[in-house]
Amino acid sequence: MSIITRRAIIAILAFGLNNAARPARAQAIEPIALAGSESAPWNRGVPKPMRDAARDLFLEGNRLFRVPLFSRAAEKYREALAKWDHPAFYFNLALAQLNLGEDLGAHNALETALRDGEALLGAPQVQEARKQLRDLERRLGRVRIRCALAAAEVTMDGQLLFIAPGGYEGWVAPKPHEITARKPEYLSETRRITPIAGQVRDLELTLITLDAARDAARRWAKWKPWAVVVAGGAITAASGALHVVSARTFQQYDTEFHKLPCASPGCTPEQIGPTLSARLHRATLEQQIAVGGYIVGGAVLAAGIALVYLNQPRLAEQPTSGAAPGSVVVTPIATEAMVGVAFTVHR
Repeated sequence: MSIITRRAIIAILAFGLNNAARPARAQAIEPIALAGSESAPWNRGVPKPMRDAARDLFLEGNRLFRVPLFSRAAEKYREALAKWDHPAFYFNLALAQLNLGEDLGAHNALETALRDGEALLGAPQVQEARKQLRDLERRLGRVRIRCALAAAEVTMDGQLLFIAPGGYEGWVAPKPHEITARKPEYLSETRRITPIAGQVRDLELTLITLDAARDAARRWAKWKPWAVVVAGGAITAASGALHVVSARTFQQYDTEFHKLPCASPGCTPEQIGPTLSARLHRATLEQQIAVGGYIVGGAVLAAGIALVYLNQPRLAEQPTSGAAPGSVVVTPIATEAMVGVAFTVHR
């Protein structure tokens, strides 16, 4: 494989750097060899046939870039990168993304190109690339997310960021994002945030166990409604027992009454006597108390069951955005390229 000259590499990359500040305009890129020392980071472990295939994809991307068909050019650059992780591929991918308005992708691609290929780019181009990064960072927001709970999964917009304990820091588009922390047996926490361009947003995610969340979501301590249920049941059970006693007392009264000589024609109170009359009175009173106990015990039992139902926790992932539902947040946006405001409606 022929070795590319420093001048040629600078020419191909300077093409993009000089045009990234506009949006970039497509310019002709001459087919050249992409190589460098075999010890270069981008060459290690990549066999020559794979490099050749990646080079063909890269040059096809350049052709599409000149048309200009930036979206298709970006696809070719990504295909080339899948075969050969070369700084020049990242750089031209960033140019295509800038033309497509994909600021976050362009930022990431430029960072990678600078990290791996600063010596390849040369000082003037590195300086220009850093300028482009600074401009992009004025248009992007940045988030710092932390979670201390071991084994919790933290995602942003459905994409896994990290497994706690740990954190994530990175650039994001200044638009609404949903950040969620999840772990089995814990109540998930979801935050919806809208980072402001050029600023950093810090988030600390904390999760509590489902049991603790349920207890916190109850209106009263868990035992209190059940105490009412038990009290109602106890009153009802005691009334039932008293009802059985009253029935036996009535039975005893009937047995003694039928032994009286006057039982068939009918007895006067004087013939019944005070002892038997007292037994009848006691049986009647016991029955009345039992019936009253049924009413009171049933009412208390029903109230307890209702309280148990009302005391059930209502768990749900509560998104926190820092703004009340229905509110509108106005976010100013100011960059070298534009001045405006963004409206975010929280529902």
